[in-house]
Amino acid sequence: MIYHGADDQSLYRLGAMLLDLNEPWRIIARSTDPIMEPIAPYEQKVFFNNVVFTNGHLAKGDMVTIYYGAADKVICGATFSISNILASFNQASNSTEL
Repeated sequence: MIYHGADDQSLYRLGAMLLDLNEPWRIIARSTDPIMEPIAPYEQKVFFNNVVFTNGHLAKGDMVTIYYGAADKVICGATFSISNILASFNQASNSTEL
C-alpha cells in the first residue's frame, strides 16, 4: 500500500507498507523512510507548499508508476522499482495494527 502522511510542519510525503492478506488491518512491514518527498519546485512552492500525495498507481513487472498530486496544484507521475521499495521495509511487530 502506498500512502501519504504529514509531519508537524505540514510536510507531506509518501510511504509504503505491506498488509496481511487475511487480516489487512495488520501491518507486516513498512518503509523506514519516505519513498517520496517534495523536492521539485512545483512540489514545494505553488498553492500548498511541500506536498506530495498519492492518487493511485499502476504496477507492471517490477515497476510501479505512482500518480500523485503536488502542492495541490498539479498531477504528476513517478516510476519506482517495487523491489527497491520492498528492500526499504522494516519488519513490524506482530501487534502493529492500523
